[in-house]
Amino acid sequence: MPTPAAGSELRTAVATTSQVTLSAVSTQRPSPPLFNAAGLARRLQASPLFSIGPAEPGPALRRGALVAVPIGVSLIVELGFDSPTKGAVATGALLAGFPGLDAPAGPRSAWQACSAPLIGLAAAFGVLSSQTTPTAILAIALLGAAAGYCFSVSLRTAIAGLSVALSLVIAQGLFLSTGDAWPALLYGTIGGLTQAAWSLIVWVVADRAAEGEESGWSSSAAIAALRSNLTLSSGNARHAIRFGAALAVAVALYRVLGEHQHGFWIPLTILFVMRPERDETYHRLALRALGTVLGLVVATSLAEAFVGDELAIGIVLTAAAALTFGLLTVQYALFTAAITTYVVVLSVNLGEGALHAAGQRAGGTALGILIAGAAFVIWPNPGEGERHEKRAVTPPEAAAR
Repeated sequence: MPTPAAGSELRTAVATTSQVTLSAVSTQRPSPPLFNAAGLARRLQASPLFSIGPAEPGPALRRGALVAVPIGVSLIVELGFDSPTKGAVATGALLAGFPGLDAPAGPRSAWQACSAPLIGLAAAFGVLSSQTTPTAILAIALLGAAAGYCFSVSLRTAIAGLSVALSLVIAQGLFLSTGDAWPALLYGTIGGLTQAAWSLIVWVVADRAAEGEESGWSSSAAIAALRSNLTLSSGNARHAIRFGAALAVAVALYRVLGEHQHGFWIPLTILFVMRPERDETYHRLALRALGTVLGLVVATSLAEAFVGDELAIGIVLTAAAALTFGLLTVQYALFTAAITTYVVVLSVNLGEGALHAAGQRAGGTALGILIAGAAFVIWPNPGEGERHEKRAVTPPEAAAR
């Protein structure tokens, strides 16, 4: 028979073991979602270069692979059958993949469906405004400011606005004739709706049990947030003006320099890196520079290796698109490398030399980084850089209350 002392020791050992087990279980619990159901970010900052986060890589990469499916199908049809759309539908699907990317398939489909016609309209507007330099500058300044002001509502709304602005930037940079405005509207919208239809299929087949299926949209909360930030003391309002002005300078620069082939990579860089906060913008500038270099090396090697092989190029582009979506909230430098690979390989497949496309991308990225960095030097946020800075922007939750 065990002695009382032995029984006491046994109980102590069991209690200790239980505590250790519970501690191990608690440490293995998944981290909270990056966004809540309303699309408000819990953690905004990009991770350092050699770190992973803020999103968990497994779920993010799986979601990225799903979102890339409509892009891959569009590329097979457009490139494999030499379609006159030349990747326009796939580009629309690519742009529509960003809105609601953080959400389960149901609300993601709703956000993509709402964004699709706006992406098509922005593409048509880009074609029409690209006919003269003044109209191109004015168009990107206005739409860029509107997209930047979407940060007042939520990051999910801001990403939707940035996707629409990106459609305008790309359409302006192609220097098409006014007769291409209707096809741009049609192809951009079709590509976006293809993405929305696929997300709806994923929701019906596999994702109906996912938590947080609300779309997260509240008109009253959005209006309250927009009104509360309508002051120059708001970092989001200042960002909208700074963002639109920086994009306008970028468009003016590449048109004055006569960069009619890939000049739009200058405003594209600004669009991806500029955030309302100076330090976060500078952090993304450094990560984008490193990611661009890595992406150019990978893209040039792949383009040279698979030149003329439409099937292999389609696979490379689909994989690059999947990594673009999957790595956006996991590692920003790798996300930049993935989207650089996509753009350069697609340019080469459309007839441009690999080294020339890589050089154009590198030059455009460098100029975009300089403009984005200078924007905060010329017009910083009040008190930015102070150690105990107070946030000047009313959070959307408080504004709704």
